[in-house]
Amino acid sequence: MAEAQEQGREIIGPARPPGNPKNLLDVDQFDIDVANRTAVCPAGHTSRQCSLIHDQYNGSVCYRFEWAGLCDECHLQKQCTRRKDGRRQVSVGIHHDLLQQRRREMKTDEFKLKMHRRNAIEGTVSEFTRAGGRRSRYRGLAKTTLANYFQGAAVNINRWVRLAQWEVEKQRKAA
Repeated sequence: MAEAQEQGREIIGPARPPGNPKNLLDVDQFDIDVANRTAVCPAGHTSRQCSLIHDQYNGSVCYRFEWAGLCDECHLQKQCTRRKDGRRQVSVGIHHDLLQQRRREMKTDEFKLKMHRRNAIEGTVSEFTRAGGRRSRYRGLAKTTLANYFQGAAVNINRWVRLAQWEVEKQRKAA
């Protein structure tokens, strides 16, 4: 999403939900501002420490926010963490702002309308690939392009036939 934004493009698609195997408060319930390196927990406490973590093993970079002693007397502590010391840490990627924005956007009606259009296109692409559109039996760009045009035409004809059958069936049931 960050790369697309830099290039002036928009990617339309859902974001993965945050993983929460322990049924604790989600990362989405924290207001995290990576650019300013601040995070506010659901109880309203601002993080006291932000660390930039470079994982050499898998080459990832993330930010870890900690609340330290603020968790000790918090009324949400039992819902927030299961650690022995009772303190919560949140680790997020360097583009978490975009991810958090997308997750909030996913709840709007405008986004649902965009996704409805995207789902129609994905169905078309899926049908094309199921009909053999992933591989070409020809070498060279010109022959492969022509084969793709014929493949697309065949998929469209198939769809028109199914639509005509559906309309005939609908008229037969109405009569």
